[in-house]
Amino acid sequence: MKINIWIILSIFLLLIIVGFYFLIYRPLDQEKTLLLENIETNRQTLLRYQASYKKLLEEWDKFREALQRYSELQEKLPLREDLPKLLIYVEKISRDSKLKINSFKPLPSTTPKSDDKTPPPYEEYNYSIDMEGSYGGFLLFLSKIKTAPRLILIKNLKINPVNVEASSLKYNFILSTFITR
Repeated sequence: MKINIWIILSIFLLLIIVGFYFLIYRPLDQEKTLLLENIETNRQTLLRYQASYKKLLEEWDKFREALQRYSELQEKLPLREDLPKLLIYVEKISRDSKLKINSFKPLPSTTPKSDDKTPPPYEEYNYSIDMEGSYGGFLLFLSKIKTAPRLILIKNLKINPVNVEASSLKYNFILSTFITR
């Protein structure tokens, strides 16, 4: 009888262990495996997001730098309303440089043609200028144009002597400026 009790207890204990394995341990082990797979998937997703975030930060820095350069350029481009002030400024620095303006004529506006639908954000205005004066005065004029508060370009510069002694020179060039639309 003692042997039967031990056999019954052993079978009962075996049933408890098998029941514990199938009812508790195995589902928990499957859940653990599933959670580990989810953790790995989330880790991979996080790494992709971190790489995307770094790229976005780099792009943001590039965009911010481009925006800064654009705003600096925008400050140098006069508005249409500022154009007369700019022309008065050019006349003033020519007088300060002891140069005589013979002619100051506007030329047709040249705006670059673009293939896409959006026009460029600026217009180019050109002025044909003919002036006379000393070479030193013209160099002073150029240095003041260079430090102008607005963007001014000089194109097609031609220098000719006014007379045989070349004490005075004649300067013919195109003064070009850009304004925002």
